[in-house]
Amino acid sequence: MQVMSLAERPFPTPPAPNAPGPESARFANRGTVVLPDEMVIRILRYLGTTDISVCRSVNRYWQTLIDTHHLLARSFYRDCHHTQQINSPAAQRNLAVERYHSHIRGWLTDFSNKGRETAEQLDNILGDMHFPKVLFFSIPKLLLNSNELTYQNIATIEHSSVVSDAIFSPDGKYLVTVSTDNAAKLLELEGGQWREKVTLRHSASVTGASFSLEGNHLVTASGDGIAKIWQFEDDQWQEKVTIQYSTSAINASFNPDGKYLVIVPGVGSAKIWWLEGGQWEEKFTIQHSDWVTNAQFSPDGKHLVTVSVDGTVKIWQLDDGQWEEKLTIEHTGWVTNGRFSPDGKHLVLLTVTSGDLIHSAELWELVDGKWQENATIGHSGTMNDVHFSLDGKHFVTTSCDGAVKICGLVGGKWQEKAIIQHSDTVKNVHFSPDGKHLVTASRNGTVKICGLEGGKWQVKATTWHSGSVVNASFSCDGKFLVTASRDGTAKICGFVGGKWQEIVTIEHSKAVINADFGPDYQLVTACRDNTVKIWVLKNKENDDNSELVTSP
Repeated sequence: MQVMSLAERPFPTPPAPNAPGPESARFANRGTVVLPDEMVIRILRYLGTTDISVCRSVNRYWQTLIDTHHLLARSFYRDCHHTQQINSPAAQRNLAVERYHSHIRGWLTDFSNKGRETAEQLDNILGDMHFPKVLFFSIPKLLLNSNELTYQNIATIEHSSVVSDAIFSPDGKYLVTVSTDNAAKLLELEGGQWREKVTLRHSASVTGASFSLEGNHLVTASGDGIAKIWQFEDDQWQEKVTIQYSTSAINASFNPDGKYLVIVPGVGSAKIWWLEGGQWEEKFTIQHSDWVTNAQFSPDGKHLVTVSVDGTVKIWQLDDGQWEEKLTIEHTGWVTNGRFSPDGKHLVLLTVTSGDLIHSAELWELVDGKWQENATIGHSGTMNDVHFSLDGKHFVTTSCDGAVKICGLVGGKWQEKAIIQHSDTVKNVHFSPDGKHLVTASRNGTVKICGLEGGKWQVKATTWHSGSVVNASFSCDGKFLVTASRDGTAKICGFVGGKWQEIVTIEHSKAVINADFGPDYQLVTACRDNTVKIWVLKNKENDDNSELVTSP
């Protein structure tokens, strides 16, 4: 494993965090605040993380209020989280405390002296309703203020053939690995240790796996035309349903509440399964005249889009437990993908017009219960994928011509905002959770990190691999990103001192085909040597006492 000190990193070393200057120092001890505490707290709550950090630095009165009421942590959490919280505050706190005791506290105390201090501080506020936000805030603060970082391998999962994927459950409690050896392996995090719980068998290569949002259901799909639904029941994972189809091209995914499952067996149809009374039953069949290449639920679970190579797109809506077709969109060419925005009110379709081979991204919008076309964005090459930012304000398309187009919603219309150009195919792109950064990964080994400033997207940093980059993704707080490359390395970059820097390079014996962060900065990598490895971040020396690096 290669470890780089700050001095050795290719990006410029950031300056030390700024202390309050002479002008701000004049106000540090003045009793300028005459408003009641409650009013000051209410005002501060509306500020962003950076603004609250400034207020904390220049006025001791504000500093006390900010620290006492965890306003900096609450703002940081708000900036990073745009997904809908499905649990009550009490349930969120209980889950965070459980995770803290199960493995986070042990990791903190083993991390460094500063980590032990952080654990002691967290021990004192376990009963506070804002504990999840403080915990979420404390981890990146600790990591970004560390002087030298490295990753330690804490678990290795071996398969007898190539591993194609490794996926954390949404709550980070489980991990499933997918392999061409006809098996998927399910691991559980127990007492801070990852333990293999069960091997999920198929008679052919496992092509995919997906958890339900609540994490107690899992679906696996195989090249033998079989999909299996597994459920965590009676303290173990059990096979509940085996679904046989005549084709090998199967993919499957749950809707957000876990009550519906869409399975795409390929030729001419998509199947919707329904969980009722603890039993899964086939509910509905969606017919197309040719291969169905994509089916996706909207984030609110109320709509479903199916895409076929015959150029037909169908949008379905859930009404009183029944799926009803709301719109059929016909194209003269074919459609390669369809994706909903996070609020479920916009839909992007990637289309190719036959004959002229015109590549376009079609924007559709749900207005007063009806879907209508909003805009069309063109590409000069075949488009690979489309992603929305979590705040729904931007989406990005990738293309074989090396162009990444970023589009934004302006005055109710989608418009092209920027083009990030690579010299080769771009297949992987992701927004940071707060929507202010974007990472693009190219087949030529280039990774570009873009930032949104003053309404404009600009390339902020570039890092390189000596082989094709197959994946790049952000941590849940957006402060770190990881890249996986066929050159046998995974690289971690961090947003330190207002700049993106390479922090750690993890060496593997063969090509890395996937790398992704789970909750609490655990990292999983899948390698061509038939292994999946789980890593945790470590510090080689004590942390300093510098202030938080403010939000990008």
